[in-house]
Amino acid sequence: MQEQITVGSLLREYGGNYISQNKVTKGQQSLIHLLSACRTGGLGSHFEKCDHCSYTEKSYNSCRNRHCPVCQQKEKLEWLDKRMKELLPVGYYHLVFTLPHELNPLCLQNRKVMYGLLFKAVSQTLLELTRDVKHLGADIGLVTVLHTWGQNMKEHPHLHCIMPAGGLGFDREHWVHVPAKNNFFIAGKILAKKFRGKFLYLLKQAKEKGELDFHGKLAGIKGPVQFNRFLTPLYKKDWVVNVQAPMGNPEKILEYLSRYVFRIAITDRRILEVKNGKVRFSWKDYRTGRFREMKLDVDEFIRRFLLHILPKGFFKVRYYGILSSRYRKQNILAAKQLLAQEVENRKEEALEDGGQVWEKQDTVWTEILECIQNFRQPNCPVCKKGRLRFAGLVKDVPWEPG
Repeated sequence: MQEQITVGSLLREYGGNYISQNKVTKGQQSLIHLLSACRTGGLGSHFEKCDHCSYTEKSYNSCRNRHCPVCQQKEKLEWLDKRMKELLPVGYYHLVFTLPHELNPLCLQNRKVMYGLLFKAVSQTLLELTRDVKHLGADIGLVTVLHTWGQNMKEHPHLHCIMPAGGLGFDREHWVHVPAKNNFFIAGKILAKKFRGKFLYLLKQAKEKGELDFHGKLAGIKGPVQFNRFLTPLYKKDWVVNVQAPMGNPEKILEYLSRYVFRIAITDRRILEVKNGKVRFSWKDYRTGRFREMKLDVDEFIRRFLLHILPKGFFKVRYYGILSSRYRKQNILAAKQLLAQEVENRKEEALEDGGQVWEKQDTVWTEILECIQNFRQPNCPVCKKGRLRFAGLVKDVPWEPG
């Protein structure tokens, strides 16, 4: 059986030549070296020991970089450790806000500014609309995750949002439930129109403040008249906002959370072959729902991969509303208490009526608690009962990037 080709192995073989033949930033060069060395002797090694049977093994160190396909599983588990206990016993919506492709060149030259505007426009759109009593009249929570790619690895900036179905009342004394529907409780056209207006307003502000760069092909829209002419068609265009039905199953909730938080431009399993200077990989055509294959020159594959390196210090996962960092603990505790009290009230009402019809209302919460306790499965290859834990570094020669 052929060994799985990885992004790391591909960069080890072809990264040096790519650096010498192309204009590469220091950050891109550093990333190529780091991913090439991930889980090799280049980064040293460490011991892992089973917490049940004391089995010990030696493993190569990981680069822990957020753009590395190999390291995402460990990062995912660590993130889930923090987020797991914050799940509420309600359904969760999944929304995706996408920027029009006409803005892609502007994004490539102004990643930090443009992606920051995307976070701001989406969060303001949802928080303002849901506070309106015509729609919900409550304070919601959002987990937002930035993706900058499509399946073909080209620029395709969009924001994934995970939102509990409902929110805290303004008085913080009750949980406001959303109507029991199969789709979102705010019309898609309203969401898209609000999102479009918010983003373009913020974009014009950024231009007036001199926060945007216009190099090369974008030099022609640098002037105020030319820039406004560039924006005009975008006000008339229908922007895309996709909404998926609320998820009540906690396993699906966790799957969505971890899947979108730790997805990168391409996973190792999608790389099928590297032969004759070309990379063959699979991709999903969302227009047809079918998986297809694509071939790219190695240099073009690496170029597309590097397109999606985020600016240093830029947070691709952000939290808003009742899930924002400052008051997250208090808000989550209040929400859990209110929702638990609702269940108790329903049980009491059912008992007074001489029935047990509300006993099943607590099943989602029970399933979530079971997921919290059991989501990290044993991985010891000997006893099959324990988990391998870090047990100290191996004193190897330290690796330095070339």
